[in-house]
Amino acid sequence: MAGLVVNNTEKIIRENGPDLIRSQYWEDNVPKGQQPGWKDRLQSAAGPHKSGGDPHIAGRALDIILFADKTNERLTAERIVSAFLNLREQMKWISVIYNGSEWNKFGGKMPRGGDAINRHVTHIHIEWDSADINLTGFEDALAAELMNIPDTYE
Repeated sequence: MAGLVVNNTEKIIRENGPDLIRSQYWEDNVPKGQQPGWKDRLQSAAGPHKSGGDPHIAGRALDIILFADKTNERLTAERIVSAFLNLREQMKWISVIYNGSEWNKFGGKMPRGGDAINRHVTHIHIEWDSADINLTGFEDALAAELMNIPDTYE
């Protein structure tokens, strides 16, 4: 079960983010034994491929599925990442990862190498420390940031 900070972030993004966030995407890269299908773009629950101390299992992480190789999705993701960066001190996240970059809790940016999964080219990953799992107070500011994100880019 996700922590309050994850649930609130997911809810605010769903309610105030661009229409794309409320759409589903086709997932055909599934673990053996599972069927391809339509999936939600906001994902906090740990998938069957997660184990051990994964932050999704601990309820401390949210994934926002936006593909970097699709222009509209990448531009939307970049705006959402920017919103997270603008609210870093209020949201108190410890890591945001997207499209080969990772930002730490101090706002420092570093390259993220490895395969496509490790580089997070299919989704934004935002993660909190266990001490902040019940953090609140950032919701209105996040909603205001998200309302400025367009539905499409021309």
